[in-house]
Amino acid sequence: MLHAPEFPNDLRWFNLPAQAGSKPLSLKDLRGKAVLLDFWTYSCVNCIRTLPHLRAWQEKYAAAGLVVIGVHTPEFEFEKDVSNVGRALKQFDIKYPVVMDSDYQIWSLYANEAWPRKILIDKDGKAAYDHAGEGNYKETEEAIQKALLEINPKLKLLAVSAEEGSGGVCLPTTPETYLGTMRGRPGKLWRAVGEWKTHQEFIEHERTTEQFEDYLTLQFEGAEVNLVMSSTSERPAKVRVEMDGKLVRELEVKEPKMYNLLAGHKKGKGELRIFTKDQGFRAYAFTFGGYCD
Repeated sequence: MLHAPEFPNDLRWFNLPAQAGSKPLSLKDLRGKAVLLDFWTYSCVNCIRTLPHLRAWQEKYAAAGLVVIGVHTPEFEFEKDVSNVGRALKQFDIKYPVVMDSDYQIWSLYANEAWPRKILIDKDGKAAYDHAGEGNYKETEEAIQKALLEINPKLKLLAVSAEEGSGGVCLPTTPETYLGTMRGRPGKLWRAVGEWKTHQEFIEHERTTEQFEDYLTLQFEGAEVNLVMSSTSERPAKVRVEMDGKLVRELEVKEPKMYNLLAGHKKGKGELRIFTKDQGFRAYAFTFGGYCD
């Protein structure tokens, strides 16, 4: 096992423990504890799905010596904004320490390539467990328990229950789909109708209309569709979501984050149209959720 690289000391932290004051956390000072690093970013649906497990582990094992630390490494430029991250921490009820890794310093030290990724560091400062992506919650919790028992062999810990699953056939889902020029390309899966301008990270609506005229159309597979969106106008952008010409939902978009467009779609595929009337509406990336029958 390799020693875990130390945190750079010039980064912005949230939720520092009272005993630490304003002093940033360091792995050196945390030696003797088990530290679970979570590489995440707040608009990532895969990261969001893992947060309930992280909150539960922090609450369940903190007294036994576990420290959960979120490493917030942004996927989009707006996720470098301190106020946006602070608002997300409140939205997701995250009370454990989170460090802003806006320049990918920690990401690079750990040779990371994915959101989310969890690395468990043992009492001696060595990386004892590593998992990228969702899932493996049982294995992760068992690794946490093992690290805590190495700290205190007298701990009485309950056995970890197996993950719940449907046991059925899981239908395929469309992969994450970006809309900016850096990683996206209109074509088979999506296209823009009306007046839009494509930027590096997003596509932006270029005019204001009285009715819902301009839209994005998406061909997808999956039971859930999400879209990272924002608006630059003073008032929230009005967005209308339709499937097969029928209203799915209407929502207002202002702050940059992931918004859910469709949930519980058991047909497993379809075509969505996302309408807006407002100039300054921005769309960044579609993400999807699966369905098991």
